[in-house]
Order: sequence, then structure tokens, then C-alpha cells
Amino acid sequence: MDTKPQTEITADDIWKEASLAKAYMYDIYFTFQDAGFTEELQASATDEALFTHGREFRETNAGAVTDVNLGWFAKTQSGHQWARLYRNIRSCNDFIENIDAATFDDANKNQLKGEAYFLRAYFYHRLTRAHGGVPLQLRVTQLSDAAEDFLIPRASYDDCIAQVLSDIDKAAEALKDRTFANTEKGRATLAAVKALKVRVLTDAASDLHDQATASAKTPIFASYANKELLFYTKGSRSDRWNAVKSAAKELMDSPLGHSVPTFGGDGLTNEQKADYIWRFFHQDSPDHIFSRYFIDTKSESGTQMSLFNGPAGYHAWGGNTPVQDFVDAFSMADGTKFSWSNPVHAANPYKNREARFYATILHDGMQWIQRPADYAVEEPTGTIHTGYYQLDPGSTDLYAGMDTRDGGGETWNATYTGYYLKKFINPAKGDHRNRINAVFPFIRLTEVYYNYIEACIELGELDEAKKYLNNIRKSVNLPAVTTNDQSELRRIYQNERRLDFYFEEHRYWDVRRWMIAPTAPGLNNLNGIRVTGMLKSGVGKQAKYEYDESRWNYTYRVIPLTQENRKWVDKCYYLPIHRDEMNRNENLIQNPGYEN
Repeated sequence: MDTKPQTEITADDIWKEASLAKAYMYDIYFTFQDAGFTEELQASATDEALFTHGREFRETNAGAVTDVNLGWFAKTQSGHQWARLYRNIRSCNDFIENIDAATFDDANKNQLKGEAYFLRAYFYHRLTRAHGGVPLQLRVTQLSDAAEDFLIPRASYDDCIAQVLSDIDKAAEALKDRTFANTEKGRATLAAVKALKVRVLTDAASDLHDQATASAKTPIFASYANKELLFYTKGSRSDRWNAVKSAAKELMDSPLGHSVPTFGGDGLTNEQKADYIWRFFHQDSPDHIFSRYFIDTKSESGTQMSLFNGPAGYHAWGGNTPVQDFVDAFSMADGTKFSWSNPVHAANPYKNREARFYATILHDGMQWIQRPADYAVEEPTGTIHTGYYQLDPGSTDLYAGMDTRDGGGETWNATYTGYYLKKFINPAKGDHRNRINAVFPFIRLTEVYYNYIEACIELGELDEAKKYLNNIRKSVNLPAVTTNDQSELRRIYQNERRLDFYFEEHRYWDVRRWMIAPTAPGLNNLNGIRVTGMLKSGVGKQAKYEYDESRWNYTYRVIPLTQENRKWVDKCYYLPIHRDEMNRNENLIQNPGYEN
């Protein structure tokens, strides 16, 4: 009667064979699922993009989130589900409690232990970003445990950060020999651990977690009774930024096989530089410290970025499209700001822009790839057509471009904003419907450099900040920043970070930790572009439209969009704890703005 089933693996078996323990660990890694390459992207929950098909983004971006409706963040695609993160924290606890007694080799034991500590730190940091202080469950509970063991109150934000940093230190010790070169792709390394530490310290040092700063900016924080759940009190603000600077510089000085990109180096034209930048995001590189990898032979959403976001005139879904506010954030090629009030800029908004613009945005008139055969009959040039064009000088009727919501493509999938995403879009064999190989970067070395620059700015070390910021700008063909004004340098820095990490799941958290959301245009209104091409005087009737400045005069008009009622509400600095969780645990305290 005590015979062991031959088709089942017991819990004890896991700690006897490294292969079984690894399989268990891989299941924890699957918390990341499709990473940032799902159909619905976090970019559309902020001022980067509009999700064409609406769904829960409407509530999220209107500030209509409640403790029973978390909007898009309640969905699996967000990666921030409370219950899912805690389930995997439990699995990390299981590893931490049992790995030392495992009977397989020490090398595998050390790596798995380090990964468990790293992932627990990563998951708790995700929770603190969304909610502030959260319950710290650091052991595996059993059904026989006392009731109070399941009713853990929220820990202070200080205690949560201290626990995350403690786990990071333990992970660093266990993974001290794990590098980019000797570790399987997608698994934690010492560099990943150190980079996570920089990110955690940067969050904790930011305005959102400083009680005096945040309370002065936001009334609901000033009146909130449980400030310990939101604010960091360790040391002075200078101490906190110095901790960021020190942790970042340690990895910058010894990057453990990683390096920041130069995108082809010096001497390239803007067109050449843009091509390097675009291609950079289609493959692995030493800049990638912790990433999720996808191969085209597996049926995963991460292999379908081109389908999810490509233009409607290519049989793609046009899901997450750049909004006008983001498009306008790219500078001119000479580094000056783009402005619609400048008549030269307004007349040709897609001319003479910086290289990252052309690597990131698909705009009207941009050369793309050959269209599928059925759509190429109508539009054979492979040029993006998101405008409306006159074909007959004797008529005011306008031909709707293939990629518009009135055109000859899949109109229900077409953009409202007038743009499509180019970054991360690399149609396999020239067809957006084919699966692609892809890599989503959770952490890049470039982020570590940016956090170092931010720390220097906040410490008033502007020359040091400019030194590294200008190296980054040089790599994308932009001139050096010369300002000695801290506020202006901070503004430039924040915009550079916005452009460099577009669609990499940074912006949502950055606008909150900087507390700039109330004045961020793209969070408080929604705009797109209306492109119109009218035949030039003397040009006759055209049988077919193709982008041609010798035959058409083009005008560009920023238009308000009504697909969402975007409005910032201060309670959205944090997500609420869902009412179901509050009902399960009477010791939980709700976040400000959601108490009812």
C-alpha cells in the first residue's frame, strides 16, 4: 500500500535531482510569461501609446480604477497580479527552505539558491512599485499553521525595501560566479542582481517615496494615516541618492561582460544610425542583463509583436500605437526641441528628426516593407499610408490610405493616432503574420547608466551627470548638453530616458516616482495626427496614390482623440489592494484614495 506511483513526482524528489529542481525553478521564471511582448502592452497604460481595441485601458487611463476594478493591471498580461506574484514568492520560499539540504551537487544548489533569492526580491519589488508596503511572507505556510500566520499585515515600505535588499545581497553571494558568458540565457546572473539593486534604490530615493516631497505635492498623501506604508525614511535624501550612485558605479566599473551600445559608432548618417538602433532591439546584446527570450518555433505571444502591432494594411492588428505627445518628444536632428509653433517643423514634422525617431515610429510616407500580395494590388510601394489624399483635382473627395481606419486594409485594426510602432517590429520573411525570434529586456546596462546620471543630477553633480548623458546622446548622433541648470538638466534627462526605454515598461513607473503625472500631457489628454495630401497646382488626375512630394502638398494637423477620456487622478500613484484580498485578510490597510 506504500508503493510510490511511477508517473508522479513527490516534493521530496525535487531536492534529490538537479534536473527536477531546475524544472521547478523554470516554472517560477514562467511568472514572466510573455514579458513585455503581449497583445496588450503596459505602454498603453501610460503616455506612450493607445491600445486600439480599448478594453480595460479605458478605466486605467481615466483614473477609474477601484478596489474591485484594477483595470488593465488585474489582467495576467500586466505581470502585476497580486495573487500570482505571491504564489511564486511561495515557491521561492520553498527553494530557500529546502535547497541547502538537497542531495545534488553544490554548484547547482548555489545557482538555484541565488535565483530563488533574486526572484523573490524581484517579485517583492514589483509589488512595492504597485502598492507600497506589502505583507512580507518569508516562509511556506501549511494548513496546520495558526490563523494569524495567514493574516499578515502590510509591512512598512522601509521594511519591504530592507527585505528586498537583503535578498539581493544573498543572491549576489550565491551567484558571484554567474556571468553573461557562463549562464543560460534568461537566468539570473550577478550582473542582474546588482542591476536590480540599482533599480530598487532608485525607486526608494525618488520623490514618490519621500514623505515631505510627496505630501506637499499630493493632498491624499498628506492626510493618509499610514504613511509608513508609502515612504522611505532611511537616511537623508542625499544618502539615498549616494547609495544609488555607488551601486550603479560599481556595476559600471565592472560590468561583468556587459556593455552599453554605440549603435555603429561615430561617423554615421542619421539614416544609418536609425537602422542600427532599430536592428539592435531584434537580437541579444551585451547590454541585456536580464531578459526573456522567444523563438519562432514556439507558440508564445512574445513571438507575435509584429502581428500585434504592425500596420493594418499588412494584415496586422495595429494594437498599441504611439500617441502624438510621445512622437513630439523626439528632438530635431540638431538636438533642438520639436515644436508645432515652429512653421518649419509644422510643415514637415517628419523631416530632420533625430535618429531614434526613425528607429521607433512608423509614420505616414515612411518606406516600410512590401505589402502582402492581396494588399499590394492596391498599394505596391510598401510605404506607410496613414493619411487622406486627393486623387482628382476636380473633386474634394479624399482617398483613405491603406493603413487608416477608412482604407483598404483591416480597418478595424487600424490606428487612431496616425502612427504605428516600429521598435521591436521585425516581420519574419516580410510578413507581419509570421512568428519572430525576439528578446524582451527587463534590465539593460543602459538603465544602470541612466540611474547613475539621475543620482548625479539629484546630488547636484551636474558635470558628472552631463559626462555620461552626453556619451549616450553621442551614440545616437545628438549634440552634447551644456546647461548648468539642475531643473533643465533633469527635464532633458527625463525626456531622454522616456525615448530610450520606450515600450520597455519603464514609463509607467517613472512618471509616478517623479510625480510628474499631473502635468504630463499624454496622461491628461489624447492626441493623434491627421495627414492630408492635396494635389499640387497643375497636377492631373491620379489613378493611384503613392507618397510623392512632387505631386502632393502635405499638411499635418494634431487632432484630439475621443477613444479614451484620459485624466490623471492622484490615487493612481498606487494601485489598490483588491477588495477580495482585503476581505480575506482583515489586517490589510487600503491605499490612499481607495478607502471606502
